[in-house]
Amino acid sequence: MAGEIIRAFGTQKTLEASGASIASAAIGAADDSQYSTSADGADYPDAEFVVSFAFSVAPTENGTLALICRTMDIDGTNDAEVPEATRADRYIGSFTVNNVTTTQYAALFARNLPRVGSYYLLNTGTGQTVSAGWTLKVTPMAYTVA
Repeated sequence: MAGEIIRAFGTQKTLEASGASIASAAIGAADDSQYSTSADGADYPDAEFVVSFAFSVAPTENGTLALICRTMDIDGTNDAEVPEATRADRYIGSFTVNNVTTTQYAALFARNLPRVGSYYLLNTGTGQTVSAGWTLKVTPMAYTVA
C-alpha cells in the first residue's frame, strides 16, 4: 500500500553502558553520552528508550525508575541545572519494576525530546538500590510516508 504512515527508526545509541549503583530515592547519571536529536537522531523528534537493571534485593512491586532529562544548550551553550532527586529538570517517563532480583528490561516511548539532553534515572518507590551495571539506550523514531 502506498502513502500510508509508517515508523522509521534511526541508529541506537548507548547513553550508559555500565551505570553506578543508584540508592533508593536517589538519582544516577547516564553519563557515557548525551543525546542530540540532530547529531544522533537525524532530527527525529521522538525516541524509544530501553533500560536494563537489576536489584540485589527484590524491590517493591510497581516501583519506578523515572527517566529525567537535563536540557542542554538552552540558550547558546547554557544548560539547565543538574537534576537532583528532589528537583528534576524534565520528566520523560517511567519504567515500572518487578519485585525480582534478575535483570529486567523495560522500554518507553518519548515524544518531542529536547534538541540536546543528558539523561538520568531517578529511583523512586523501589525501596532498594539499583545494582551497578545498568544500561540505557535510545533509538530515534519518527513517522514518515511509506
